[in-house]
Amino acid sequence: MNQPVFDLRHRLQGIETITEFLRAPQSKASDAKEDKSVDENLWNHRKQSAADWFRCLRDDLCARLESLEPEGAVFERKPWQRGDGSEDLGGGEMSMLHGQAFEKAGVHISTVYGEFSEEFRKQVAGAEDDPRFWAGGISVIIHPTNANAPTAHMNTRMVVTTKGWFGGGGDLTPMLDAARSDTHEDTVDFHAAFKAACDSHNAGY
Repeated sequence: MNQPVFDLRHRLQGIETITEFLRAPQSKASDAKEDKSVDENLWNHRKQSAADWFRCLRDDLCARLESLEPEGAVFERKPWQRGDGSEDLGGGEMSMLHGQAFEKAGVHISTVYGEFSEEFRKQVAGAEDDPRFWAGGISVIIHPTNANAPTAHMNTRMVVTTKGWFGGGGDLTPMLDAARSDTHEDTVDFHAAFKAACDSHNAGY
């Protein structure tokens, strides 16, 4: 795998880094009546920017996967809603592909919000004093038809309580025993691409 199909160093057009993408215009002190409103405006901007970025990433990944299908298989999208519909708790959109190059591929996005339960809020940073939360993210799982190509998984999300952070990760699952090695070329390329993507934001992390 000398040339990975998906280069994790790829940047969406017009977006230098996710840090720059989420950077909100700085408000002047005179423009805000109180610090709380400044923080709320800042985080509303960041949440919308993150949700937009996850959607752009979804569209980009789906287009790239579809381009590899020899007979033009495309993703089918299905929206979903969190909860029973009695109140707005957010939701998302599932994108599924069943093709020749890929037995099955899913690229799903979500934006959900609400309040953590009394028990769970104690386990989440920033939620103990205020149980409200917002979470947006993307989840990707790809099952190639060819057993020589490993299954790939990736997810990343932004969570906001009274604090905010990104989390996530990715992995390969080789189908062949011979490929289950730290020195296999797929493993080496995969980790190198991940490291390059992370280093572009903070090489010392």
